[in-house]
Amino acid sequence: MLKEIGRQLDQHVFPRVVNGGFVVPNELAVPLTLGTEKHHERRAKRGSAAGSRQGTSGRQGTPGRAWASGGASPVVGADLEAQYEVELGGLAEQYPGAQFWHQDEGVWLLTNSGLLARLRQHALFLTGISFPAQMVRSWAFWGDPIAFPSWIGPRHTNFPDGSVCAFEPADGTWCFGDPIVDLLDLFTVWALRHLHLEEFGRWPGHQAIHFAGERILELRADEHCSCENSDKLYGECCMPKDMTGNRIGACLAFFWRTGGVRQPPRAVTDFVRHGKEIPPLSALVPKPI
Repeated sequence: MLKEIGRQLDQHVFPRVVNGGFVVPNELAVPLTLGTEKHHERRAKRGSAAGSRQGTSGRQGTPGRAWASGGASPVVGADLEAQYEVELGGLAEQYPGAQFWHQDEGVWLLTNSGLLARLRQHALFLTGISFPAQMVRSWAFWGDPIAFPSWIGPRHTNFPDGSVCAFEPADGTWCFGDPIVDLLDLFTVWALRHLHLEEFGRWPGHQAIHFAGERILELRADEHCSCENSDKLYGECCMPKDMTGNRIGACLAFFWRTGGVRQPPRAVTDFVRHGKEIPPLSALVPKPI
């Protein structure tokens, strides 16, 4: 099933996410053009009476774009808090076992995504929602019944804090004020892509990378290129230019711009692994300057 979902993602067919954070192939299997991809994602709706829903997968985000901001949010202030409180109250149906911690600045969520049936490991997401900042940040870990949770990364995580980068914010895939369950579905498909990367050695489907150095260091020739011509594979698109250019200079520029290292904050890892005190939202989801 994992290979089939990856094949569909390569063909711009988005999988479905059902209750429990399980990902299944899209039985409609209708390819989408790049021009309709964003429209499709923004119109993702609740699914059948059985509880299935359309998952969306978004092109992967830019280093440094660590959160989904509220630039296009449909509601603000107290109305938004009330909207999200209602959504959180019903979230356990879509993501059973979801836990919440309220703070002055907003709320933390801890959710599990099963990803695939009969898979021993699952994905854990610690997600902070800051109402004053109108921003969201999330960290993902592999959960395993016989091992400590391990961070999911570094591919398609943000610099420097290793938070989830599941879509390109500029595309409007998800904006602050959109349904929380849609965001968790995006994270779930992102984790499924990481599972595909671990199993088959390649990232399935489209991705957005804005630094030549990052392409050189992380992309395989048989992955989709990260430029505007991302219908092409990297080996057929930007790779020849990247490899014949100043590779050392490109990689150094990438490191200087981003710091080159991604890892979750110690407070996040300690909470997820050892159940230590939940970190303050204000320290990890700062207000915009």
